Amino acid sequence: MQTLAAAAGAGAEILVLCDTNGGTLPWEVAEIVRETKKNISTPLGIHTHNDSGTAVASSLMAVQEGCVQVQGTINGYGERCGNANLCTIISDLQLKMSYSCVTDEQLHHLTSVSRYVSELANMKHQKTFRLSEKVHLPIKAVFMSVP
Repeated sequence: MQTLAAAAGAGAEILVLCDTNGGTLPWEVAEIVRETKKNISTPLGIHTHNDSGTAVASSLMAVQEGCVQVQGTINGYGERCGNANLCTIISDLQLKMSYSCVTDEQLHHLTSVSRYVSELANMKHQKTFRLSEKVHLPIKAVFMSVP
């Protein structure tokens, strides 16, 4: 907390909390964000790795607790087990949690961006990520089809 307070005191515009070993569980991230917000008024961000398979969930919990920035990568590509998958986070925040983080046009192109990055990285595209009529959304949501 002293390091965060020192950074805030020096004029940091945002403080990014990091789980760089990917071992913190989502409810622990939520508690850390809550405790930090009690002591620090500077806006918070989150940066998570996926070593324990919880980077997306931890990022979503952090946002729910008040983080205003999420760091991650397209498709979660990164060292070791990867980073938080921004494609999943963006679609979850926008379509399921009612946060506005990209335009509708940008959201429409998210699957094609994901495929493009997979191709550039010479990695097989994750078939589990696809914004389409198969996405399970609340009935009030507008379904979209991405080529």
